[in-house]
Amino acid sequence: MTLPIAMLNEDRITRTREVGTLVVEQPTGRASLPLERVSLSARVVERVAEVEVRQTFSNGFSEPLEAVYIFPLSGGAAVTQFELTVAGRTIVGTVAERQAARQQYAEAIQAGHRAALLEQERDDVFTVQVGNLPPGETAEVRIVYAESLPFFSDGTTELRLPTVVAPRYIAGNPVDRDSVGQGVEADTDRVPDASRITPPRLAPGFDPKVGLAISVEFGGGDLEELACSQHATKLGLSNGGARVSLALENEPLNRDFVLRWKSAGGEIQPSVKVFTSESGERHALLTLTPPVGAKAVAIPRDVVFLVDRSGSMGGGKMTSAIRASLGLLGTLTRRDRFALLAFDDRMDWFEKGAFRVADEEGLAVGEKWLRDVDARGGTELTGALSSALKIVANRGADAHRMPILVLLTDGEVGDESSAMKEVQRNLGDARLFTIGIDTAVNDGFLRRLASLGGGTATFVVPGEQLESALRGVGREIGRPVLTDLRAVEAETGENVAMLTPAPIPDLFVGRPVAAFFKIGNGTAIRVTGKLPDGTAWEQTLPVEESGLPALANLWARRRITDLEDQFRLKPQRHAEIQKEIIELSVRHSVLTRFTAFLVVDKAEVVNKGGNQVSVVQPVETPAQWEMDQMLNTGSFAPPAPMAGYSGGMPSMPPMAPPPPPIMMAPSPAMMPPGAPPQARSAAPKTKGGSLLKRAMNVFGKAAELDEPEYERAITMPPDQKVERAEFTARFAELASVFEETALAILEKKPVDATALDAARKAAVAAVNVLHDAAELTETQRFLRSVLPAFIAALNASPDGAETLIAETEAQLKKANEEIAARFGGGQPTGGGGFWSGSI
Repeated sequence: MTLPIAMLNEDRITRTREVGTLVVEQPTGRASLPLERVSLSARVVERVAEVEVRQTFSNGFSEPLEAVYIFPLSGGAAVTQFELTVAGRTIVGTVAERQAARQQYAEAIQAGHRAALLEQERDDVFTVQVGNLPPGETAEVRIVYAESLPFFSDGTTELRLPTVVAPRYIAGNPVDRDSVGQGVEADTDRVPDASRITPPRLAPGFDPKVGLAISVEFGGGDLEELACSQHATKLGLSNGGARVSLALENEPLNRDFVLRWKSAGGEIQPSVKVFTSESGERHALLTLTPPVGAKAVAIPRDVVFLVDRSGSMGGGKMTSAIRASLGLLGTLTRRDRFALLAFDDRMDWFEKGAFRVADEEGLAVGEKWLRDVDARGGTELTGALSSALKIVANRGADAHRMPILVLLTDGEVGDESSAMKEVQRNLGDARLFTIGIDTAVNDGFLRRLASLGGGTATFVVPGEQLESALRGVGREIGRPVLTDLRAVEAETGENVAMLTPAPIPDLFVGRPVAAFFKIGNGTAIRVTGKLPDGTAWEQTLPVEESGLPALANLWARRRITDLEDQFRLKPQRHAEIQKEIIELSVRHSVLTRFTAFLVVDKAEVVNKGGNQVSVVQPVETPAQWEMDQMLNTGSFAPPAPMAGYSGGMPSMPPMAPPPPPIMMAPSPAMMPPGAPPQARSAAPKTKGGSLLKRAMNVFGKAAELDEPEYERAITMPPDQKVERAEFTARFAELASVFEETALAILEKKPVDATALDAARKAAVAAVNVLHDAAELTETQRFLRSVLPAFIAALNASPDGAETLIAETEAQLKKANEEIAARFGGGQPTGGGGFWSGSI
């Protein structure tokens, strides 16, 4: 079992005159935080980067240690390798279905073996656990990932290496179960894994003594205009190419490392690069550039600017967002119209959401309104997107204008899936462009949102020269220069296989696109499309062999992203899609949210019984974040008070002179080993018993049962288990039918309530025979009150039912949570665990 340590227990924490040292008092002495060093090494070849991440953990405690670290990687990266080096041995990790990997990790810990587990929480957020590390021992994990770098037609390429997970706004109400992770926020009905993406924080100025090394090597070719926007760097030569590394020692892990450069060859050329594996399988990367001299046709636009004014945008980010909005407003013409929305957990529309002509008078009034916007509140992004899309949809006679949404935000939200779902369902013929503004931006989410919206993503460091950083965006928020793109094998005319993303994104001036696919033995690819005037465009590109094995991994990662987009909208296919994602993940050794990397060192038993101290590594607050303002506005306050909380962050008693107080928010599960019984009583009860029970405790099952209920669940009569299985199956079918019905209503498709009513009746029949049906109050309300009202409205008019979709979905979520809590695990709607909700 795991015995976590309370990092904020004032009897255990001491500050010394040694600047930046946090020590935890132990019976035998002092111990420091486990993370000693982080090393990031990237090699760039042909706008593809392979990045190696090394994290070193040391056990300074007197007990065996489990180190838990919530950290970022580049959004959308294909994580392909995971290794653990300990006691002079290096053990290579393998990919397995996530629940199976978690179970095997728990069994290894219980058996006393060293083990490590790597899991993906979001496109850019990961968790590593290193368990059963003996006192005084050091372990190193090695993670390798590949990514296709963003680039522009003029040859400019960007590499972004994140170093810290920024605080995220957690929406929703706390769920009635133990958290599934060890972060500082409680899981909610809208962010069911909030506790896995919210690491504890160090106070500004406190040095955790974590060494940081960053280096980037370029595999040949001359570079021009090399610049790093947030770090001082030095340039050297390495293996015949250039090598960039940090110029300063002791850099904090509090901001992205952002490197930009131009290839000396000038503008990017269209190409098809192919990697052929030993088995003969060929994966290709297609790079397309806008045709030479192509210009977008100037047509009238209706542009909605959505400006994030939440607490996390305080200070320089808010100033940069306003400056960017003003700059983009200035690119509009008298033929265009604009609307302005400043949002947090409230929405403030300029002129009540009416579109204003972008003439001199209109722009002046809009600019004045924008200059009065300041930061406050929480980031309710889904509501803002929904409101903006409704404004666009209700334009009436002016609908001939091209609708454009421009979102300016840091993207720091926990509930990403609902925002993406809103765009997938309701975007219509609009396009969505995202502009990320932060020192540690949520780039994975914003890129994905823009991709779903048919637009582009651009990232800006606060205070950076916006004119340079936003180059071309003003041209992009209009009509693309090449659309309806298709790629076929030139010899046969057949579509290329397994294209991703599919369809190929449209091309905008100055912004090339990349797509991956499988190819047979062909030697050329023919690409066709349409120019702005409707005329056909065609280009044939020869296939070039490339020695980049990463192309196969990147194809798999992009294909998985496409499948996740389908998973979000097609609950009736969850099992099928999940199976395909897992098969791709295992075959190509690419990490996903349905799989995990596992390492078990079976060479020796180092901790018989598996009792250990579990420490969640606290992380820096991102650079230029105004935490005081965030706390005053409550923008990142937990949904409900937690142990040790008086508000958004834990209160601290008066302490000794500097360094400043440590502000690490403790998980409610954290209690010190060796603490007296009365001190332990606040923590969730640790149970002994079977290996299964201990394994469930290690990870926190979907709902922690008290001792009598747990024993009853384990010893439940077979007929009761069958009843529960039948009910959860019927309820899962009902949830799928409802989601399909709701989607059809929103898409204005013909809808028949017969299937939904039949599924409801089947679920009611199944719940009627449950021995504990009376305790499923929210579920009964959904089945017998809320859903019948929705079906009655649907039989009367689809428009009437549309107004009830949100209310019905909300009650369905409550029913799902209740069933999961009562039955002790899993979500009836399928997906295989809490991680499915984040997709």
